[in-house]
This record gives sequence, structure tokens and C-alpha cells, in this order.
Amino acid sequence: MKTAKLALLGLSLATASIAQAATPTTPAEAPEALQVSAIDHVGMNVPDIDSAVKLFTDLVGAKVISDIRPGAIPAEWKQQFRWNPSSKLERFVMLQLEGGAKVELFQYKGPKINHVQPHEDDIGATHFALRTQDMARSLAVIKARGLKVLNEPITNPDGVQWFYFLTPWGSQIELVSLAAQ
Repeated sequence: MKTAKLALLGLSLATASIAQAATPTTPAEAPEALQVSAIDHVGMNVPDIDSAVKLFTDLVGAKVISDIRPGAIPAEWKQQFRWNPSSKLERFVMLQLEGGAKVELFQYKGPKINHVQPHEDDIGATHFALRTQDMARSLAVIKARGLKVLNEPITNPDGVQWFYFLTPWGSQIELVSLAAQ
């Protein structure tokens, strides 16, 4: 009798679970979505922050809006944000581009930091895109500065053009030009 009761209880729980899973969720039950309007900034780790700041100020006219040397970082913070325990955040600089978007540059030091860029198909590899009004001029500027261009500009069917180039430390940046309206 005990076995039959347990089997019946198990069947009852399984049926209830199936019924609950099959019940559509109403909008009131769905988690609320964040309300965001734009990307505020992107962050990038760099091997030499002075060179990186110079690249962004010279190449795209970025303005330095903060330059911080934070000092010692607590071990708990390093663990929470998945840093190597021996790493030190030497400096971070926030740059603002025309139009308001920002690029935050970080320079870390430490014996366990990987100095090899991930392949672009590796988890965690990233790029960001900057908008330009004049694709031909932008391509010429990138080439004149000796930066490696990964592809000649491609035009999508909707008229959007884009190409990628590498920073001196190997990060990929995309330049995008929207279709003429």
C-alpha cells in the first residue's frame, strides 16, 4: 500500500509539473526587461595605455575625460571580477568620442596576464564599431597611419559599408558608414 501511495504521489507531482510547464506565462509573470537607450562605453585592455590614448586621441579625436591610478585592489574584488590574484590595475582612462560614446582603456600588470590576443572566434574575443561619414577617407587615414586593414570596405545590400582594422596591440575595430538617406 505504501508503494502505491508513493507511486501515486510521484505521478501526481509529475502531472502537476507537466501542467505547469505547459501553462503559458502571462506578461505579468515574465521578468521585466531593462530599459536602456544606448551603449555608454566599451572597455578595452591595452598593454601600453599612453600609446592607446594617443591612438584614440590622434585617430578619432577622442578627449580624455578621466585618468585614474586606483592603487591596490582588494583580493575580494579580484576574485569577484575573475582577475588573476597577482594582477595590478595600474591605470584606466575614459575617452569620449564626438557624439558622446566613450572608450575606457585599462592597463594591468602581473605575471599571469595573457599577453596574446584571443582569436576572434574564441569566447571572450570582442570588437567594437565606430561610425564614420566618409568610408574612403577613413580607409585612407587608417592605411596612412600604417594600421593593418583586415578587409577592403564591404557594402551590404542595404547600403551600409564596413571594414575592420587592427590596433597596434592587435584588437579589432570596425568602421561603419550608414547608407545615404
